[in-house]
Amino acid sequence: MISLSIILLAQAATVDSAAPVAPPPGPPVIASPFPLPVQKGAARPMDYPGNWTTTADYPVAALRANEQGTSAFSVIVDKAGRVKECRITSSSGSAPLDEATCRLVTQRARFFPAVDEQNNPIEGTYANRIRWVLPAVTPPEPGTALTTFIVELDGSISDCSVNLTGATARQLSKLGNTCASTARMDPYKGPDGKPVRKRVTMRIEVMTEAIAAPAPSAP
Repeated sequence: MISLSIILLAQAATVDSAAPVAPPPGPPVIASPFPLPVQKGAARPMDYPGNWTTTADYPVAALRANEQGTSAFSVIVDKAGRVKECRITSSSGSAPLDEATCRLVTQRARFFPAVDEQNNPIEGTYANRIRWVLPAVTPPEPGTALTTFIVELDGSISDCSVNLTGATARQLSKLGNTCASTARMDPYKGPDGKPVRKRVTMRIEVMTEAIAAPAPSAP
C-alpha cells in the first residue's frame, strides 16, 4: 500500500511554509470525487485536513502544562473511507496532544478509499502530522466577572450563577462555564468542626490604565 503524506495544521498552530494555506473560515469544503485522479493504494481526504482540528480542541491538560509540539500520525482507512486504526509515528512529547491527535482524526476525518487495479475499494493508508502551538493570549479588557454559589454540607455546589459585564465579558465567557466546571469542593467547617453551608461570592474586576512611554535612555 502507498502512503500519502502532507502537512496538517491545527487552527491553533502557526502556518508551516511547506503546508497548503487554509481556506477562509466557513463550512468544510468537500471535494468532488470525479475530477480527482485515482491513486492506487492511497486513501485521499474528502475535505481539507485543516478542518479536522480547531483551537477549541487544544487539550486542557496540555494548556495547563504549557505543552506544544508536532504529533505525526498514520491511519488505516477501511473500504468505506473511515479511519479503522490510528497510531502516532512521532510523538509531540505530550501525551494529551498525541491522544487528541488520533482521537480527532478518527472522529472527523473521512476519505475516498484506496482502490486496487480494478478500481475496487480496498483498505489504504494515510499519514500526516498536526503541529500544536499554544494559542496567543489576548490582553484583558475592562469589565467585571461576578460568580456566586453555595457550598453545601457535602461539598457539592448549588445555586451557582455568573454575571459578566463590560468588554471583558467577551473574553471571560470563552473560559468555560465556571458553574459547570466547579462540581464539588471541600465543605466549610463551623467552630465545632462540622460542615456548614456558605454562600460564596467571587468578584474579578479588570481595569486598564494608560501610562506614558518610558523615557529614552541617555546616550
